[in-house]
Amino acid sequence: MAPKSHQKAADESVEHVMQNGNEAMKNGMQTWTKAIERFSGLGKENVEAYMKATTAVTKAVERINGEVMSFSKQQVEDGVAAFKAVSGAKSVHQAWEVQTDFAKSALDAYVAQATKINDMWMAAAKQAMEPMTARFSALAEAVQEVRPASPFARAAE
Repeated sequence: MAPKSHQKAADESVEHVMQNGNEAMKNGMQTWTKAIERFSGLGKENVEAYMKATTAVTKAVERINGEVMSFSKQQVEDGVAAFKAVSGAKSVHQAWEVQTDFAKSALDAYVAQATKINDMWMAAAKQAMEPMTARFSALAEAVQEVRPASPFARAAE
């Protein structure tokens, strides 16, 4: 049988290990509880960000559709005016010039409109991504807050 001093030292070591284990478990549970609370709060904020992004895209689509409709209406009016001008031309040469001018101005208008619509889409995408980017940043921050405190992260180090 081991001497009492060895037994006492062993008992103290076991008690110390159990105390440290209980403390680590308590700290780990507190950390995970805080993490769960933090991440559950992210869900509501994520939905709000999604709604903001969706609203931004919806408004952009409305603006772009209005722009396309306005442009299309103007193009039809310009086409009718050009047809009338070609029909009323006094010579083939004059008709050719009217038609050429119309084609050139229609192409220039189309290129300008395409550029404008592209710029509108790019602005809409940027505006829609702002709330989502903020949510990704918040998630990254939350992960960084939780990760170092995790008992698993400490054990891996």
